[in-house]
Amino acid sequence: MKKRITYEIHGQIERNSYFRVGKALVRIEFTGGAINSTGVYPAQYTTDNPLFQRAIENSEAFRSGEIKRGRVETYGCDAPQDAAEVTADADNTVVLSEVTNMQQARALLMAEPYNCPLSQLQNKGAVKAAAQEKGVSFPNWL
Repeated sequence: MKKRITYEIHGQIERNSYFRVGKALVRIEFTGGAINSTGVYPAQYTTDNPLFQRAIENSEAFRSGEIKRGRVETYGCDAPQDAAEVTADADNTVVLSEVTNMQQARALLMAEPYNCPLSQLQNKGAVKAAAQEKGVSFPNWL
């Protein structure tokens, strides 16, 4: 199972940080922050790369609290079984009622055991066709 982690730097709108990975330095851009009348939003960087996650979490900025973990999402081959909403109907189609949008459907079809390439899942019709071909149904996604 993979993790997608969003790291945040509070009080900053943008920031380029360098992290050591072995002997190399990797530049990571924290972006998307804002300061406006609705509040202060931190600069963020989201990654599912375990190498970058380890580099950020081993940095002095993370240990001192300057960089913090935001949202942590888990996804991968175990996601449908964790939801306990996987059922099969009469013609052996797997019904996944927890899928409610195209991004979730696409991520599920790209993961194990379906292994659909992203190039075949570019629009709603293609995602639905691939799901039907693999014997998967998403009743809560129109």
